[in-house]
Amino acid sequence: MRTEERQQYRERKREKERRRRIRRRRRLLRLYSLVLVLCVLTLGVWGVSRWMQKDSPLSYEISAPVVRSEEEALETLQNMAKGSRDLQKILDRAEEYPPELLAALANNLEMLEFVSGYLEQSGSAQDGASSSPQLTAKEEKERYPLFLQWDQRWGYLPYGNSNIGMSGCGPTCLSMAVHALTGDNSVTPASLARFSEEQGYYVEGTGTSWSLMTDGAAAWGLTGKELSLDESIMKRELDAGRLIICAMGPGDFTTAGHFILIYGYTESGFQVNDPNCHARSGRVWTYEELSSQIRNLWSYQV
Repeated sequence: MRTEERQQYRERKREKERRRRIRRRRRLLRLYSLVLVLCVLTLGVWGVSRWMQKDSPLSYEISAPVVRSEEEALETLQNMAKGSRDLQKILDRAEEYPPELLAALANNLEMLEFVSGYLEQSGSAQDGASSSPQLTAKEEKERYPLFLQWDQRWGYLPYGNSNIGMSGCGPTCLSMAVHALTGDNSVTPASLARFSEEQGYYVEGTGTSWSLMTDGAAAWGLTGKELSLDESIMKRELDAGRLIICAMGPGDFTTAGHFILIYGYTESGFQVNDPNCHARSGRVWTYEELSSQIRNLWSYQV
């Protein structure tokens, strides 16, 4: 009888211990659930706060630029503005922006931040403020860094009767070539644009003269020569460590005139730095795609 009692006692003890473990697990589960709910609520509040402070990201694709009237550009931007507070702010003051700037934005929403700061920054740029922008440490280390003409460091600075952001593709391309071939980190689109204008390479009503790509390049230690439009010649120049700048006509890159830099090629096509667009610089272009749009081209060496 005592043996049975001891056995029963041990079973009751084991049962009590099992129930205690179950209760502990349930308490822990409730605690974990509460913590999870609090985390979700905190993140939700933080997310809403961030959304209220910062513009919602725009989803768009960069396609070939289109010639639009002022009214058509505004209509295009209004269709894009749904969900974008920054873009809507621009539209609310559309009459204060140059029509050509809004037309450029309608073709390339990568310029949104540049256009958003235009009214505030363009005045100080005209007065000469921030006229000596510097490259970043990352750009200084890169072999072929992409300089964008509408970068806020220099895009608002005057160039001719406009600014570098709108009209400075030529100096921006040449600055990339000078930087890559000489390693001179003082060379920026700002310094090239200033040189171009001071030396008469900017032509009123036309833009950057093609002579900047040869005579102007020599002032920065580069030898620039015109090339024949031939795929094998272009690849031969690149294989020799040279760079190529192309003057482009209407097509995938521009509605009028534009300059791009070619720095290499793969089996799929040529590698391009387009000073007006990240997206177009992020893909390769076949010779067939480029050749019909190229109006002239030059190769460069030190």
